[in-house]
Amino acid sequence: MQNKQTRYIFAGVGGMGMAPLASWLASADSHVVGYDDCLQPKVRTLLEDAGVVIADFLFEEDLNDCDIVVYSSALSKTHPILQQAQAKGLKLMRRGELLAEISKTRRLVAIVGSHGKTTTAGMAAHGMISSGMKGDYILGGLFSNTVMSAFRNDGTDWLVAEVDESDGTIDLFSPEITVVLNLDWDHADHYESEEALRDAFRNLLTRTTGRILISKDLYAQLNPKIEAEVDFLSLESDSGSDNSEFDNLNASNASNAKDLLLAMEASSELPATILDTFPGMERRQFCLHRDVLLTIYEDYAHHPTEIEVVLKSLRKKEPDRTLVVVFQAHRYSRTRQFKDELAQALSAADSVYLLPVYGAHEEETDGGSLLNLSMAFGAKQPKVLPMNALGMERIVMSLPDKPINLVFLGAGNINQFAAAFTSQVRHGFNVKEAWVDYISTRVSNSCRIALDEPLANKTTLRVGGCASFYAEPCNLSDLHVLLNAAKLFEQEVFTLGRGSNLIVSDSGFQGLVIRLNKGLWRESRLLSDGRIWVGAGVRLKEVCGFAAKAGLAGFEFLEGIPGSVGGSLRMNAGAMGSWIFDVVERVQFLDSEGILRDLPQSEFNFGYRKVEEISEGMALGAILRSPENKDRDAIRECMDSYASARKASQPREPSAGCIFKNPEGNFAGKLIDSNGLKGLKVGDAEVSTIHGNFIINRGEATSKDMIELVQIIRNSVLKESGYLLEPEVLLLGADWDTLLDKAGADAKGESNE
Repeated sequence: MQNKQTRYIFAGVGGMGMAPLASWLASADSHVVGYDDCLQPKVRTLLEDAGVVIADFLFEEDLNDCDIVVYSSALSKTHPILQQAQAKGLKLMRRGELLAEISKTRRLVAIVGSHGKTTTAGMAAHGMISSGMKGDYILGGLFSNTVMSAFRNDGTDWLVAEVDESDGTIDLFSPEITVVLNLDWDHADHYESEEALRDAFRNLLTRTTGRILISKDLYAQLNPKIEAEVDFLSLESDSGSDNSEFDNLNASNASNAKDLLLAMEASSELPATILDTFPGMERRQFCLHRDVLLTIYEDYAHHPTEIEVVLKSLRKKEPDRTLVVVFQAHRYSRTRQFKDELAQALSAADSVYLLPVYGAHEEETDGGSLLNLSMAFGAKQPKVLPMNALGMERIVMSLPDKPINLVFLGAGNINQFAAAFTSQVRHGFNVKEAWVDYISTRVSNSCRIALDEPLANKTTLRVGGCASFYAEPCNLSDLHVLLNAAKLFEQEVFTLGRGSNLIVSDSGFQGLVIRLNKGLWRESRLLSDGRIWVGAGVRLKEVCGFAAKAGLAGFEFLEGIPGSVGGSLRMNAGAMGSWIFDVVERVQFLDSEGILRDLPQSEFNFGYRKVEEISEGMALGAILRSPENKDRDAIRECMDSYASARKASQPREPSAGCIFKNPEGNFAGKLIDSNGLKGLKVGDAEVSTIHGNFIINRGEATSKDMIELVQIIRNSVLKESGYLLEPEVLLLGADWDTLLDKAGADAKGESNE
């Protein structure tokens, strides 16, 4: 399994169990490709530093260079990657299955329990490093600093790893040492009863070959039939919490970690201060902010036992501070199972706010909704919050004017909400400053972000104001951060390509402009069977050139269209009697909910100048298929012919392309020409004398000039011919309907008279 020639694909590599394991393998020179449609930048950095190749999009061709597909249990069995891998006869393994195979060649120290595994494993790893003890480890989380890694692979005999019971793969392990922290019935989607979970733990102890570390009470409950030696833990760890702010919780995990290290060393002495410099684990009772009145914490706690211990710890440490909790339930099945216990545990706080349930891969189920959880509180109903700026404001407005501990609890995406809220607090709810603070620590170093960014020089028309928020993401991880932030800060989002079909309002755009013009978005890739993949930021002219070099015909009509792939997919761009969707096989895009979709051409409703599904979301890339192969010279000759035709029929001055859509049964350019409107000017905006459906910028035109000229043309054509022309060019920062409806209605009234 650790053969250097073995080639892996990790599907769902961003999971906290998956990423350290993939990194561990890659660091040993295995070829590892990682794929995750929602990979966080911090995890991406961990993977890339270890040598994992990140694939933002994975194609069937990639499976040809793979031996084993390792997948997260959060991935649906119907995921296309898994289905394609199965069809190719590739070996499929869950994360736990692969870890179990690796552990067969090592002296495995298995850390198990319903809570506290990551913290105890992290403490053990820190202790190994600081004491110079030899041994590898694979964690299920990240350290709160960026210095220590979540894995170590030195090829030693010992391997410390978290063994997860949630998906049943615990049954595959036979450790030399097993550390049992606690046991609470969780993961009702896999274990039908508490006794079924106890059986899984009991059987693991039976298979343990060396020593077992466990509390006396839990050992008595399980009553296993074992041959291994038993050492009783001096303190039972009740929670996965850490950080020196919570000394009583930290003590349990520290004691467990020291006992573990002593068992590995088979000695009775370790430095007393070995864990004093432990940095803590990410999302485990981490202090986000502290001032005179307000301290903000976040914690991964999502089980009633964890929540109870965290809140008791805070009460004990700072009894005079008001305790406020913002909670996000994790999974509908767990919410249904524990809603009463969750309500009871959370009621220990002075006030409680609830966020929408984080469903993970589950569909909402009866009894597991946010309403069901809220009703479980009885008469003292908690406040329900949206996960956006309004929700943040409601928290601030209702906080009492006295010392407060505000705790964000949950295992879903509440950490993003907590971080955004903290940025808002830190900057006095100045949205621009808070946005920069939030974004800059989450995107890659290559992702450019800016405030009040000029847009005129990013369009082919060269008019317009600024974008209040602006970003140039390099990959899918950056993009997800930006889109999540847009939801949290309630920003309207606009995707900018070359800006060739766009007029920007002089007043600019008050939302977030995302420009896909670098990194992944500018890549082109040759696939098999006359197919190419192109990113959304690739210029259509570049698509033609790339295809021509490969001898692929059918793309020549795109030559000369002054746009990029993303924009052309959104509006089904076309020329010379052909359309982009004539050569589309599949499109990768984010839908209106921000979910990554990869659909075949047949799933889209595409028509004249609009593709409904993509216009409501964001095109990221596409697989294009050539209808035929031709000699390169023949392809080039066709491209040159189209280019010459364009140059002869279209203006060379700055423009936004065709301004109006062609009305049914006629042509906008012909109608404008027949009305004698060529050469008409407003300021430096002018109707082209070469093509009537183009408005050009003579040098100093403004958006106001352009819009006024559009109104004049539209009213004139309506009055003289009865055709009401509809703009094809997009208007950013204003609304065509608002600007043109009244003018059109007035003109139509005049024509009827």
